[in-house]
Amino acid sequence: MPEGLVLPGGLVLDEGHLLKDAELRPLTGREEEWLAASPAPPSAIATTRLLSSCLVRLGDAKPSKQLVRRLLVGDRDYLILQVRRATFGDEFHGVLACPACGGKMDVSFDTRDVPVTFRPQTVTNHSIQLDSAGRAERTVRFRLPCGADQEAVLGYDTSEAAELLLDRCVLDSGGVPLSLDEREAIANAMDGLAPQIDLELDLTCPECEKQFSAPFDTTAFFFSEMKINGRQLLHEIHSLAFYYHWSEAEIVRLPRDRRRAYLGLLSDALHQE
Repeated sequence: MPEGLVLPGGLVLDEGHLLKDAELRPLTGREEEWLAASPAPPSAIATTRLLSSCLVRLGDAKPSKQLVRRLLVGDRDYLILQVRRATFGDEFHGVLACPACGGKMDVSFDTRDVPVTFRPQTVTNHSIQLDSAGRAERTVRFRLPCGADQEAVLGYDTSEAAELLLDRCVLDSGGVPLSLDEREAIANAMDGLAPQIDLELDLTCPECEKQFSAPFDTTAFFFSEMKINGRQLLHEIHSLAFYYHWSEAEIVRLPRDRRRAYLGLLSDALHQE
């Protein structure tokens, strides 16, 4: 069953029309197969691909790649988190390295504990008054980063990508090039207006007892999970095709939980023989 959700930001269309809620479905074998087979696609590309497939409804609009690319970054991360929840459940289990000794440590948390900052949008762009030393006060207009911006800066290093992304989002700088302080002020304003998923884990290393905080990228972790499960998917397709004589196309159309239910029944039947 598709799951209804309220977006933490929402997409304001050019005509002032707000898309603020969505319905999505879990992954099927088709999306799992694409993730497993693709040579580590960038998160922005994978997010667009999966949301284009798994979104059933976006407000009163039919989802498309174009609309998914226009979604704010925080909304995209939120929806991927909900796809992961619908596919795997609420529990996260991962392994992180201690920054002090390099030892591996298990981490676990619940999807429902991931902090989500809801900042509903009402306009397509925003403005900020800049009053830098030696410059006349002026108004700068900007918009918030979206999926298309993430895709456009792929391939650049982190600092250069951040600069290019900000340049894409500044709509009117008042006819004057932005100084470093002004660029920082605009970036801070963006952070304060955008919906966000910001998970930071407070951890203690069991080996050296070092206490530290670690940011956790739920989107990147989900894609890593799917990559690891690629070979398992092939085994599942093989088993169902071998015993039920279904085609691969029929099997990969099944949602993960439905596919696993058939595998459970098959395992029970084989053990009874």
